[in-house]
Amino acid sequence: MDSDDNAPFTRRFLTACEQYPERPALIAGSRIYSYQELLACVKSVMHLVGETCQPTMRFGVVDQNDCHTYATFIALNLLGKTYVPINPRYPERRIAVILEEAQIDKILSSVDYPCPGCQVLQTGNVSEADDRPIVFPGVVSPEPAYILFTSGSTGKPKGVPIFNRQLNAFFAYFLDKQNYDFTPDDRFLQVYETSFDVSVFSAFSPLFVGASMYLLPRMGFISLEIPQLMALHQITVVSMVPSILHHLQPYFNQLKFEKLRYSFFSGDKLYHEIVEGWTITCPGAKIYNCYGPTEATIVCTDYLWRQPQSKIDSLHGVVPIGTLFPDMQYLLLDEDENEVSSGQAGEFCITGPQVIAGYLNHAGKEKFFTRLLNGKQMTFYRTGDLVLTNEQGTLLYLGRTDQQLKISGYRVEPGEIEFALSELNGHKLCAVVPVSQTGGMISLVAFMEGAGDEQAMLAELRRQLPPQCIPKQLVLLEKMPLNMNGKIDRKELLNLVP
Repeated sequence: MDSDDNAPFTRRFLTACEQYPERPALIAGSRIYSYQELLACVKSVMHLVGETCQPTMRFGVVDQNDCHTYATFIALNLLGKTYVPINPRYPERRIAVILEEAQIDKILSSVDYPCPGCQVLQTGNVSEADDRPIVFPGVVSPEPAYILFTSGSTGKPKGVPIFNRQLNAFFAYFLDKQNYDFTPDDRFLQVYETSFDVSVFSAFSPLFVGASMYLLPRMGFISLEIPQLMALHQITVVSMVPSILHHLQPYFNQLKFEKLRYSFFSGDKLYHEIVEGWTITCPGAKIYNCYGPTEATIVCTDYLWRQPQSKIDSLHGVVPIGTLFPDMQYLLLDEDENEVSSGQAGEFCITGPQVIAGYLNHAGKEKFFTRLLNGKQMTFYRTGDLVLTNEQGTLLYLGRTDQQLKISGYRVEPGEIEFALSELNGHKLCAVVPVSQTGGMISLVAFMEGAGDEQAMLAELRRQLPPQCIPKQLVLLEKMPLNMNGKIDRKELLNLVP
């Protein structure tokens, strides 16, 4: 492994600053920041951190969707420190758990942000004309670049530490001109909250090649804001979760994105039929379906959608997830841990330079295992996804082997919601089931034994869990249906959905 593999992954931004100092780097509303101006913000945050909290290695960063948020991410990474994105829309209880799990007592925010028990440093007032030299740490930091938190079945979110070596492996693939030809003339739209890992691609890819990143305002109906900004700014590269297309589908004939060059999707099933409609809006774009759990650093497969082959490749109407990046490897295992035969479905287990070695604080050890592969012991991650390969070796996604769901691109563990519900009803039986809706969308319906005020309990859940974890309905039952093994009969619950 080269020493560069462990270097701060945002060093590429410094190279872009040298080459394109006057070009627009980040656009937030009507405010345009050049590379030179964004670098000045980065330097100021670096000096703020260095002067006031040098020993601290991990920082919470409140996602305010502004220039200073991204400048802070870059500054902390260049200093060899770890950032943990804090979504201010999350309930206080969840944020408190994240701060505790990540052992964070200092938070950086561009605006006032009350957080009991933490020192909050404001970055919104730092100079945008800082020309002091950058001083880098003398040694490679052993700390993660960032830590993201995913839904956990025990009721506690799991920390996913992503290191520079994993991010450098990811960007080595995505910034290779033989794979994707991003240029300084590209205009990327960043639609994700930074607690969602694909935001790292949308935010940093443009800043590494001298292109421009446009921030999506987080107000109104985001699904309709996206096409407006794409048209207004003549966006050339956009990444979205597939569920956005279901909201845009009625308007496909009215939308035209002539400048769009790359359209990426990830985070959920992408249906062939809706992609066909999407092509009407962007006839010149290359459309890619990507796949990757957070534990494998953003995405680790890609598939170029093309007609008529993609219709043939799609299984049950779902676009393939394609092939693994060259340095990644996989196994498809049955329930007995044996590799399945060609053409058979198995749990998708992946290894390679993008895969983490384990969760924060040694949680979820059962999701990782080591196996000898080509004479070398490799750490594999069990994705929980059921996959098979076709005759061409293309990976086809079938669904989950467990109960974990994807809603609006976010991973949701029904067990986490059930845990919170059980706390509300004295630990009586409760269950959360997914209900399919038109266009492949999924909603959640919760069932609970006993009596109570459904709306009050849903309101309490909203104070504890993020929006994607809130059931659409809560149904109270006198008795929970059980199967012959004494387990909750989830199939029967689907018959009870109002």
